[in-house]
Amino acid sequence: MNNYQAPTRFVGKKSKYLDICPSTNSLGFQEALHDNLEEGFAWIAGHQTDGRGQRGNTWSTEPNQNLTLSYLLRPPHHLLDKQFYLSKAIANGILAGLEAWSRATQGENFNFEIKWPNDIYLDGVKMGGILIENNIQAGKWSFSIVGIGLNINQIQFENIRGTSLRSYLDLQKAIPLTEIYQYLSMGIEEAYIQFTSEAFTKIDEIYHEKLLRRAQWALYEFGGEKFEGKIIGVNEQGLLEIEKEFTVESYDLKEISFIFPI
Repeated sequence: MNNYQAPTRFVGKKSKYLDICPSTNSLGFQEALHDNLEEGFAWIAGHQTDGRGQRGNTWSTEPNQNLTLSYLLRPPHHLLDKQFYLSKAIANGILAGLEAWSRATQGENFNFEIKWPNDIYLDGVKMGGILIENNIQAGKWSFSIVGIGLNINQIQFENIRGTSLRSYLDLQKAIPLTEIYQYLSMGIEEAYIQFTSEAFTKIDEIYHEKLLRRAQWALYEFGGEKFEGKIIGVNEQGLLEIEKEFTVESYDLKEISFIFPI
């Protein structure tokens, strides 16, 4: 039985649950091409065998421990040149959902952050990621598939610097994934409405307030060389702007790496 139904207007209100599938993004993209699905439809997988992340990376999680899903959105075509604002809005919505869950169930906020371009961090450690794939047909923005992977109940992370809600909070019982799904869907819906309402200034304010390392000096690597810089922000094109000693430089996501303490 599919228990994934959110108390929203449309985001996550209808969904399809699969015990196993290669990738909810791939499945969602194909079904959105051929089926007349409502905006906000979601695909959730208990286990993804070929989950994908940014830069062509794979997203690997333990079966039935985490939340791996994709949403179908149909952004207005006239906002096509604002694609990265959609990315910012989705990240904002995820954090809003997680924060609402933490207040409702744990009685406090936790340090959820966005690592550019769209990783989700909890107290400085990665707990999830986002992959948005857009379909442009005949020059028109047809739809977007918003893929999300969040570590919720997984305890062990081999060879990666990762955390989950359950391990971070040291909870004895597993967190119901359907519960997180509901809060996530509500947060994303509110943020997506901000995007379609063209509230770009508000989206930017929220995004930069939650941006990992913003206004902090830290180490990065570019062209094989390490340097110290301070993140100023992320521009409309999605480029990361970093202040150096005498200048401000902009970087694409494939050009620069964050250096973390070992």
